[in-house]
Amino acid sequence: MASVWGELKRRNVFKVGAAYVVVAWLLIQVTDIVLPTFSSPEWVGQTITFVLILGLPVAVILAWAFEITPDGVKKTHRIPLEDSIAHITGQKLNYFVTGLLALAVVFLIVDDYFEDSVQRTVVQESVVETPTAVPEPEEAQLDVLPNSVAVLPFDNMSADPEDGYFAAGIHDEILNQLAKISALNVIARTSVMQYAGAARPITEIARELNVGTVMEGSVSYADGRVAVRAQLIDAVTGVHLWSESYNREFSDLFAIQADIARNIANALEAEFSLEEQGNIAHVPTSSPLAYALFLKAVSELQAGNVGIRNRMEPLLLNAIDLDPNFALAYAYLARVYAIIREETLTLEYAEKALELDPDSGLAYAAISFMNYRAGRFEEALEFSEQAVQRSPADSFVLDRYADDSLATGHVEQANRVLERAIELDPVNAELYSDLGWTRWHSGDRVGGIVAMRRAVELNPESSGPQRALGMMEATLGNIAEGVAQVQLAERLAATPSIHTAYSYRVVGLHEDAARVARASADEEFPAGILSVLYHLVLNEEEQALAALVQLTESSSFSAGPFIWVMTNALDDPTLEKPEFQALRAALREQVGWN
Repeated sequence: MASVWGELKRRNVFKVGAAYVVVAWLLIQVTDIVLPTFSSPEWVGQTITFVLILGLPVAVILAWAFEITPDGVKKTHRIPLEDSIAHITGQKLNYFVTGLLALAVVFLIVDDYFEDSVQRTVVQESVVETPTAVPEPEEAQLDVLPNSVAVLPFDNMSADPEDGYFAAGIHDEILNQLAKISALNVIARTSVMQYAGAARPITEIARELNVGTVMEGSVSYADGRVAVRAQLIDAVTGVHLWSESYNREFSDLFAIQADIARNIANALEAEFSLEEQGNIAHVPTSSPLAYALFLKAVSELQAGNVGIRNRMEPLLLNAIDLDPNFALAYAYLARVYAIIREETLTLEYAEKALELDPDSGLAYAAISFMNYRAGRFEEALEFSEQAVQRSPADSFVLDRYADDSLATGHVEQANRVLERAIELDPVNAELYSDLGWTRWHSGDRVGGIVAMRRAVELNPESSGPQRALGMMEATLGNIAEGVAQVQLAERLAATPSIHTAYSYRVVGLHEDAARVARASADEEFPAGILSVLYHLVLNEEEQALAALVQLTESSSFSAGPFIWVMTNALDDPTLEKPEFQALRAALREQVGWN
């Protein structure tokens, strides 16, 4: 046995084996990176790995049987021992193996620590931030959320630009899968979308979103196959906690998404129940083509609400034609119809979604939104409570619940829900705008201004938060600031509106208020609560009172300015007159405000 062992060492069999293992490992790592770029089938990488494994015993046998000499390769047993140069070959193998190991170490360092600097350029140092007032402590220094992850928009690697929606749709659905795990805090799509294509360090993104980990990836689609590459990165160290590449038939996409969700939960050591595991593994449709249409429709949400029906409706209807049991498609259609105020269609598709999937939080949220837009606040609250029970980590559902809570007088509840929503969606301007109003209505007017300023900072091109901030500033006596904000809001608004006219009244510019009110009435004479505001702006108290009486008799309310009038949140002196106070009290009783 000793002689065999010595002969193995003399013939450099161990060194050849070690060199082969290192070379094979490096080749496998390289193919793992290169093959997804060319959308190669999964079997190509598997075949390469299998061949390299089979090659190890062949290399060992050849090292035993043959030796390299100055006269070429010869069988070892035919070389006299004194003529063997195996010791010289062994020294060369030592150098070779050492070099390979050094190369492997370099590869690991680059892959684990410096990949971010290759994929993302250094953030520009010339960014200038608009000075703002110091925010409240909870908004200035939020603690990192436990078990938190921000899933950045996936890079589109598809050769055909028309296939780019796959990356957007798959990204959105992975977010939905992760949100099903209650132990995870998953940052909402609204907040992560701003980082699409952004050259920002992972640590900076994580700090802005208050998360401990960041996931990034890429998607490519070609000839019925989808390649997905994902990696989870520790936001502090930059170390990859998990990474995987998938290259499969498109019909396997559901399994890919479920696997990604499970691996992220495991990497963060987040426990999830058997029920949650079942929800993640659930296959939403039996038709890959229907799912492709659904993904394309979901990607259209990023373009906003303008024209949303024309963009999404035909795609979702076609998906339902291919799979009449596609509950998620019905729920998204209900959401579209709720946005455009199609009550009959909202109910029809939401009820169908719930028939197929009784736990569809999105379907309940769509019905809630429909009732809210129609001023049926108590009914809206009932459905948003159902929605939040089923989708407690969805910022859209939480926002619906907060709006309904505020409209029915549950102001502190609305504050709590919005603060939770902002944890999951920390750079969503709409959530901060809603928080500004809920704080204002709760009596925390300074806190309301702080939140509204944050909304303006996050979305300076939106007229709504600018207008609200102007009214708030003026109500607290900061007239100059209020006037500047309201004037800016009018410039940003696409068309004149009663909202803008009333904001001019609040800041004391009555001529501008009348000008904007008359311009908006030229398009369509206001009705309901907007009629009340219109006559207030023109100082037509009798007409304003009559419009308010008509409103109480019709029970046709609308949100937003309705709450301003009902509570006189902006200290309008006319609304404090006894006859107006009595009608406002009647309105509060009608909507259940307590």
